Amino acid sequence: MRTNKKISEILSKQISWLQTWKTKYGAYNGYVVHRHDLKRMFRIHDTPWSQSSIINGYLNLYQRTKDEKWLDEAIQAADLQCSRFHKSGKYIYAGFEDDRFSSLVHNSLANCALLDLASALIKDNKYKKAQNYLDVAKDNIDKYIIGKLWNEEFGAFKFSEIDYYSPPNLVRFVTNMNSLAVESIVKLSNLVNDKGYQDYVLRIGEWLLTEQIESQGLESGGINYSQVQPRVLISIYTALAMRGIDDLYQLTQDKRYLQMIKNAARHLMVLIDPETNLFYHSICQGRLFRYPQFIAGAGIILKALDDARILTGEYFNYEESLNAILEKQLANGSFPNFVGYNTPENCRLNGIKEKVWEDMVPVMGWNAHIFEFLTRTVEKH
Repeated sequence: MRTNKKISEILSKQISWLQTWKTKYGAYNGYVVHRHDLKRMFRIHDTPWSQSSIINGYLNLYQRTKDEKWLDEAIQAADLQCSRFHKSGKYIYAGFEDDRFSSLVHNSLANCALLDLASALIKDNKYKKAQNYLDVAKDNIDKYIIGKLWNEEFGAFKFSEIDYYSPPNLVRFVTNMNSLAVESIVKLSNLVNDKGYQDYVLRIGEWLLTEQIESQGLESGGINYSQVQPRVLISIYTALAMRGIDDLYQLTQDKRYLQMIKNAARHLMVLIDPETNLFYHSICQGRLFRYPQFIAGAGIILKALDDARILTGEYFNYEESLNAILEKQLANGSFPNFVGYNTPENCRLNGIKEKVWEDMVPVMGWNAHIFEFLTRTVEKH
């Protein structure tokens, strides 16, 4: 059984590793090893994918311990994220493995973290600092997310201004990205007391409800990746797609959203591999893809299950999965990336599942997410 002391020791070691990648300006740098054999190895910089979870993780530690040093860390990381705001309204370095993008999900992740920190600072009567984060997030949402990515005909936000991964005549509306946008817009709407933003989230919500699978098998409760990729159910992206659903429920009290959260959480629970206690990678058109299984990146799923527990009161027993992740912590404090990266299921046609460097070399983007989850478990003082 895990104890608070053990979690504190694990976090202490991981924070020491995280700090080795931190610049004096508060950027948490790193290369990227992504699923489907995608990488960014030659440009070492921060991204909202990691920076947002770093901000939230340190904010969690501050709210639980009341130690100002953690608030200082969150503020420095947030200031760095604000410095990535471009006059066009978007954030730079917002493509994870591909710097050509300033994608909806990365912009929304940045905004969610900035708005969470702003909310906490307002409660601490630190209005001037909070206003800066509020202004940056509002400008991004107004100028870029709504101004450039909103599609009035479909009623959702596009993947990015240009989707380099799709044919020119195909416009993708990605569920997890739109759900993160919902979360950010609801947070903004609440902080600035402007209900005009809610028209966007309500339209997106009605579409999201149509993207959950209803079946009797492993697919049941999974959330389609996009409107043009039905029955493509990727575990970490189903988890991300849950993030705005609870905001929609709290906004509307519509029990369809509550049921959607329950169904998605139950879906994730049945994707636990009994051999590894990690989560299967995906189910595509009814076919199960076991690999690659996320280790550090599974923090995204654990956060979603924890949110589902808080919202619904239903208990989701992910203890064995968490223990399986914690046992893999490396001597330097970081967590490795994957089990089964070198497999045909990960677009390596000749892969035979032997352990490769991509499995083991830790990535900031994935470590940030398990860090954020672990900070939730620290006992409040």
